Amino acid sequence: MAVYSTTLWTTGVTILLVMTITTAFAFQSSAKRGRGWWHLFTTTKARSSDLPALPSNVVKYSQVPKQGTTFTADKIPKGLLKDHTTKAGTWGVIRVSQGTLEYTIMEPQVLVQTLVAPATGVIEPQRLHHVKALTEDVKFVVEFYRTPGTGPVDEKREGL
Repeated sequence: MAVYSTTLWTTGVTILLVMTITTAFAFQSSAKRGRGWWHLFTTTKARSSDLPALPSNVVKYSQVPKQGTTFTADKIPKGLLKDHTTKAGTWGVIRVSQGTLEYTIMEPQVLVQTLVAPATGVIEPQRLHHVKALTEDVKFVVEFYRTPGTGPVDEKREGL
């Protein structure tokens, strides 16, 4: 373990930075994937107890892509690959039928769920999230559900 010290000249405060070789490599690897330094300290591999559950009273109203087709590694809409949310009252279920998909929930803490087929991931209303194909053979759909009385179901989804 190496200990580094630096002084913030504007405030005169000394900061001690403790970094192991493992953390240094993790930071470099994380930076190459386009994630900021904060990713190292906030990402948690999702445990089943941390993951949201679909409420029993929701009603399915839509699916992308349409029934009978699936998203594949090279056909995932850009809107799903970047951080996005659903509207108030709209729940989602990612259903992976083949391959492996990474589902990342960005708030209130970062949780990363690896969905290995057959698998499902639940999307809570208004929670920032995104997906990423981990295998070239991945196939999945996203189903949308509404809580009764929370508004119309004819919403447009950017990038889909």
